[in-house]
Amino acid sequence: MARKVRIFVENKSQHIMLKGLSDLPIFRDESDYKTFMDTLELLSSNYDVEIHSYLLKPSYFEFLLTPKYEYSLSKFMQSLGRNYVGFYNKKYNRTGTIWEGRYKSSLVEDEKFLFDVMKYIENNPLGEDTFSSMKKNLFNKKDSIVTQHKLYKKLGYTDLQRIEQYAKFFNSNRDADKEKFIATCLEKQLVTGSLEFVKDLEQKIGVTLTSKSRGRPKKQIIEKRKKMYKNLVVLDKEQHKDLKISPLEDLSFAKQTAFVPVVANEVALVGAGFPVVFTADEKPALVSLVSLGGDSLALNAEGKWITSYVPSFFRKYPFSLASTKENPDQKVILIDEESSLFSKSKGKQLFKKSGEHSDTLTHAINFLTAHETQMITTTNVAKVIADSGILEEREISVGEGEEKKVLVQGFKVVDREKLNALSDDILADWVRKGIISLIDAHLKSLDNIQTLFNIAHQRQS
Repeated sequence: MARKVRIFVENKSQHIMLKGLSDLPIFRDESDYKTFMDTLELLSSNYDVEIHSYLLKPSYFEFLLTPKYEYSLSKFMQSLGRNYVGFYNKKYNRTGTIWEGRYKSSLVEDEKFLFDVMKYIENNPLGEDTFSSMKKNLFNKKDSIVTQHKLYKKLGYTDLQRIEQYAKFFNSNRDADKEKFIATCLEKQLVTGSLEFVKDLEQKIGVTLTSKSRGRPKKQIIEKRKKMYKNLVVLDKEQHKDLKISPLEDLSFAKQTAFVPVVANEVALVGAGFPVVFTADEKPALVSLVSLGGDSLALNAEGKWITSYVPSFFRKYPFSLASTKENPDQKVILIDEESSLFSKSKGKQLFKKSGEHSDTLTHAINFLTAHETQMITTTNVAKVIADSGILEEREISVGEGEEKKVLVQGFKVVDREKLNALSDDILADWVRKGIISLIDAHLKSLDNIQTLFNIAHQRQS
């Protein structure tokens, strides 16, 4: 009978089991377990194998691991088996193998089955003869063998959060059908994954595989319109062929704006003059507070922005970008037809005589596209920060007790203590991605809450 094909996919885990010969206990006492675990730790490092879950029983051992390279798993298992057999035979004065045969392996579709396989491995009765990764993954006990999978790390932003989330899954009712599926895939060395995942593998490696399917719902994104536009219409080269636009010099249209949407790459620039905070919405956004309950304090009497940097949200006015209902990926250019910047007598043309976009319009479209890309990035970053649980609701008020008056509410800021309590790997990842720099600029900008009071006091005087 031909050997089963070992399937390797980069960054995908493998479910592994190796049994001892019938009636031969491969671990007889505690020193056997400890010797095996010492060897396991050394060789997993030598051969670039990350072990996420393991279970050692008297008659077998079982792993969930991720090999870095295609050769990593085979060399690791060969060395592990050979080293332990040498130790075992010398200690118990015997010769020959102690293994039933080759190890069994099943490639795992991590996104759908990682935690199920972890639970399958670790959900065994604890006893004196049991050595398991459960103590690390479920109780956060020290275990130098275990390298936590990236999906496990996504369960939370602190070790405690991860343990709590994994414990909820681990302690939930056992799914007999799913356990049978996992056991069958390992026994027959099939892929532990959905039908879609398996079909994709079949195309890549040219081997017929079998598994079960799982579905995944699709998400829809709803765009929000901003109120500073009075009458948005689709820009039409025939209807608007004679339209001209003047430079944006007067921002009086935004004088009643209490907060200004901010994109990630301008937090430090906007924050140098005004506080930048997170909205308390279900889907948080970054905004700059420019009011204490009245008109915008960021604009002077002539409609000029009072600091050197004008937020990009205003600089794209009177243009806007929207998706069509028929095709969300298709974008259309909108204009505020009632904007005083448009006229047919002065300014720069939007269209050339040939009907093509003028340089002015091309520049505006490029700016809109770049701004939308930045908004998407900002939304994603804000969600990551909000999901970490480090945001705390705040308000701006004056007076105390019965004299207290709330001026601004409904926003959140980063809590420094909760930020510092995040796991080191999360903080390191945020440093690499620039999220920490954004948070630092946000926290520094909060000093400008006093700036709002200073401006308000000056204007009252």
